[in-house]
Amino acid sequence: MNTLPDIDSTEAPVLPGSTDVSAEAAILESCHASSQATYEALLRPLPAFSPRRAWFGLQKWSLATAGRLSRGIRIGWKTGFDSGESLDHVYRNEAEGLTPLGRWIDRVYLDSPGWRGIRTRGIHLAKLLDGTLRDRAAGGDPVHVLDVACGGGRYVLETLHRLRGLPVTAELRDASATALGKARDLATSLELEGRVTIRPGDAFDPAQITGTDPRPDVAIVSGLFELFSSNDPIRSSLGGLAELLPPGTTLLYTNQPCHPQQEMIARVLPNRDGDPWVMRIRSQEEMDALVREAGFSPQERLADEAGIFTVSRATRR
Repeated sequence: MNTLPDIDSTEAPVLPGSTDVSAEAAILESCHASSQATYEALLRPLPAFSPRRAWFGLQKWSLATAGRLSRGIRIGWKTGFDSGESLDHVYRNEAEGLTPLGRWIDRVYLDSPGWRGIRTRGIHLAKLLDGTLRDRAAGGDPVHVLDVACGGGRYVLETLHRLRGLPVTAELRDASATALGKARDLATSLELEGRVTIRPGDAFDPAQITGTDPRPDVAIVSGLFELFSSNDPIRSSLGGLAELLPPGTTLLYTNQPCHPQQEMIARVLPNRDGDPWVMRIRSQEEMDALVREAGFSPQERLADEAGIFTVSRATRR
């Protein structure tokens, strides 16, 4: 059963951009510079007597005390607010907590702008994946999916469950043993054994990616690139996928062009490594330029109404 609600969204088609190397380099340099200053400012602590520092400190104290009554906030403090475990709780969108107050806090937490955008992103990813798999399986040929950083794997597994009449298999990878355990449990509950392989994997290791067997018809990178400020690991991952995927195959990828709570998150919440969760917002132009640089042509994009998250489909040239 699909646990993701219907959310109003906007759709924006994307035409393949220029493949001119100098033009792509100029786009990347310009877009990177425009967001780097904000990122570097968020890395620096606020002045000791800054009212904003006091305000964010109060928010952090509240989330670390009463906020722990919320299951989602407890997961965030334990595994990082950007972890696969946190995202799985957000996708399920069921308020849980200790006492009615805890459940109310969890509902407020789940209804924050970023988490609403995450759920819309999940809907968009499932929509593009569903359409891609139906198109590829229309001729009766088997279709294989690779998700290089699946988290709990919910959107892929629920899509395969809906399309259980089609010849589709999948390999789900993640660096988190806890996330992989949740993916295995969900695959079992959806009776997908035999159709899904779940194993540890490093999405930034080109050698590991290119050694994938069987080669996929569809590759997915969701919610991963947004976690890294540098473009170097993204280039490594995309380069491995470009070498793995034959021409005409599909890449589904996500991006975060903006976030209304960027400073609060940086000043208050820890990431999966226990460090402040400081995000460098990557414009859609920058993300698409990286994808084109690797050898893919963006074809279609879906975005939530606030423009926080996008999901794009690209074809290997």
